[in-house]
Amino acid sequence: MASDDRPHVVWVNHYAVSPKEGGGTRHFELGRELVRRGYQVTIIASDFTLHTRQYSRRAGDSDRGGVLETIDGVRFWWLWAAPYHRNDWRRIWNWLSFGWRVARCRPAGARPAVVIGSSPDLFAAWGAARLATRLGSPFVLEVRDLWPESLLAGGGRVGLGYRALERLAGMLYRRARLVVTLTEGVARYLRDRGVGPVCCAPNGVDLAAFDGAPVRVGRGTTVVYLGAHGHLNGLDLVLDAAAALRDRPDVTIRLIGDGPEKAALVARARAEGLTNVRFDPPVPKASVPEALRTADVGLMVLREAPLFAFGVSPNKLFDYLGAGLPVITNVPGEVAEMVTAAGAGEVVPPGSGQALAAAIRRMADRPAEERAAFGAAGRRWVAEHHARDVVAGDLAAALEPVVADG
Repeated sequence: MASDDRPHVVWVNHYAVSPKEGGGTRHFELGRELVRRGYQVTIIASDFTLHTRQYSRRAGDSDRGGVLETIDGVRFWWLWAAPYHRNDWRRIWNWLSFGWRVARCRPAGARPAVVIGSSPDLFAAWGAARLATRLGSPFVLEVRDLWPESLLAGGGRVGLGYRALERLAGMLYRRARLVVTLTEGVARYLRDRGVGPVCCAPNGVDLAAFDGAPVRVGRGTTVVYLGAHGHLNGLDLVLDAAAALRDRPDVTIRLIGDGPEKAALVARARAEGLTNVRFDPPVPKASVPEALRTADVGLMVLREAPLFAFGVSPNKLFDYLGAGLPVITNVPGEVAEMVTAAGAGEVVPPGSGQALAAAIRRMADRPAEERAAFGAAGRRWVAEHHARDVVAGDLAAALEPVVADG
């Protein structure tokens, strides 16, 4: 067993999850790879989950102690954050309360060799920066969601909130010894604005989890979407496509996941009689390979927004490729380039349910051997460029000088 003098990486992500739960397990999987490379890793997250709006590891709001859990050598420290049930001011209090807890906490183990603050929301990253200052550790900023630019992608506008987040983001960029992005497009965007040094550590896939998961060959075609059901995910376009595919009883669209738009999507499908759409609950990350074994095609969709041309690195895309599924996507820019480079499927214009429907028709009409060829090409490509051990090796190399300089 490795000794306690291993360099200690503390990684703060408000929404990090374990493989027992639904959602992206980027930090756990990369953390596990860093442990294999001789690091200690502690992930600090909230156990008030984004989709269920419930605590997963404490009895309720009054139980505010930290909860420690170790999985495959990666230590999770679950901190309390204020509960909320709607996207109102209480959600902002959830962000602030978590960031404040992070800033004041003292992670178990050796003094961190580096504290990484991840930005699904900037307040968690702010808490990580304060924690790093208090403990005398280098701070690294991981840009998951690009703030304040993500406000505009969600339909917001430049105003007081935008300017406040812009100032907070600028402070974090200046404070960071290294900025980690998930896409090369975001890396270029930040470098063009004078941010640096910047490295890219994209999302990826644990290929071993998908071993023995070939494309299903059977009657009909099942098209699967696996992920969040939110405003930005563009699932209204998928229902538009389903309506255009009423004449194809051999095609089923399966939407796996949860989110704030799910109830409205279910209601619309019911009102329009879209019997070719099936809504399923989210599955834990460990169950994703099994869920994808019953699919023929993976659907990677988002609503139309300029930011998505360079600012997203979707876990679901790499899961589809790891499972050997052909992919249909309406996301332009880097996502489209990846699908094309991999030879893994079709790219359609954004914002069009009719275009999605046409691509689904074409894929359903292809012989099973052609679909399998798309899937095999995608799996080869993702193994070369986005396997978790490959990404973790690049990240470890980028962190090494930060850790060495202390």
